This record gives sequence, C-alpha cells and structure tokens, in this order.
Amino acid sequence: MDADLVEAARRLADFGFWLDSPFPLDAGDSRLFVALRDRPTLRHFDPVQVMYWETGEAGRGVPAELVRGTSLPYSHEFSWGKITLVDRLAVRNEFMTLGGMLVAVETAPDTTTVVFRSPGPVLRLGGHSQRADLVATDLGAFIGRMMVPIDFEPGMEQAISSADPMVRYCAFVAYEGQRFGLHPLLREEHPRHASIIVLESRRLERDDPYAWVAGERLLRRLGLREERVAS
Repeated sequence: MDADLVEAARRLADFGFWLDSPFPLDAGDSRLFVALRDRPTLRHFDPVQVMYWETGEAGRGVPAELVRGTSLPYSHEFSWGKITLVDRLAVRNEFMTLGGMLVAVETAPDTTTVVFRSPGPVLRLGGHSQRADLVATDLGAFIGRMMVPIDFEPGMEQAISSADPMVRYCAFVAYEGQRFGLHPLLREEHPRHASIIVLESRRLERDDPYAWVAGERLLRRLGLREERVAS
C-alpha cells in the first residue's frame, strides 16, 4: 500500500478523488483514491465523508464511514456494495465494488488520504463529477439480486461475504453471460456490453479458473444460475 499512497498523493494534488480501474477492459487491481481535507480546494469535488460497507463479526454487512475525525492510521477490508463520496453540500459521487482492502492515513496536517484497492472492479455509478461506467448499473442490479436470498436463507450473507472479491466478480460475469445468452434481443440492443462480457468470461476462465468455478458455484447457491442457455 505504500506505493499506492505515493501515487494517491500525486493524483490528489488537484483532485478530491481519482479512480484508477482497468475494468472492464483489462486485468489488474482497481484503486480509488480519496482526499478528505479540512478546507475545500474549490478546484474539484471536495469530499468530507466516505461511506461504504464492511463485514461485521457475524459475517453480516455493516455500514461504515471515514471522515477527517476518524482515528488514523486505519486499515480494514471493505465489502461488496456501494462506495459513496459526499461533499460539504451533500453532493455525491458513487461507485460499485465487490470488495477489497482500504487504508486511510494522514498525509498532511489537514488531509486524510484514503485508498480503496480491489482485485476486481471499482466502477463509476455516476454523480456530480463523473459519468457511469458501462456495466456499473448492471453490477448494482446483480448486487441487488444477491441480497434477495439473504432474507430467507440462513448463512447466505456469510457465504457471499466470505468469498474472495474475484469470486464475486466471476459470479457477476457468469450471470451477465447467461443473461445475454438467454435473450438474443438483449445482445442486439447492447452489443458493446455483450462483447465485454464475452471477453471477460473467456479471460477469467482462462487466467483464473479457480475463481471462475467458485463464482459459478456461488451463482448456483444464490439460485441465479440457469442451466439452459440459448444459442
């Protein structure tokens, strides 16, 4: 994380946040850098609060936040769900993630620097200073579907939360591939999205077969796996 903090300091010199994410076009870790400052720079979006999700002791998701008053240094795993940056005017920028590790340190007397690092995607969901990434809303919808069986199947949330972020990502890609396979009209309406999912499916199955198989297993446990896919 030391290299990430050096990179964050460089990226955040004139910005309140910076997303470095290769997904969904390439492999590699995603990093979201955030600067919480005592005084707004008025040069960019100036966040004062970061909201996200952690996994609690019982394996259940719990909301968490970072502000300038948070005790530092802080290091903890973050869980799947939404990351929200809020400025002093309650304006927001939002991201979707499948989990990873975060570090927050004081890098100047008036600045807390936060680094979210994930082996899977951190995708822009939209907001004040950014457009949504192509598959971000679909990832959000998939996360919503993952939450449905949590309410009536014991141990489901713990199973989802204990899975590696890449396993959750593989489950998402497998689900999207299934969705496009079952609905040819959907492929015609969203050809670029469908193409990305096909390429990601091939890459993940080739480069990370363990995560791919585990992702499909998780999808079945969620009740979201259709065994028959149309040609």
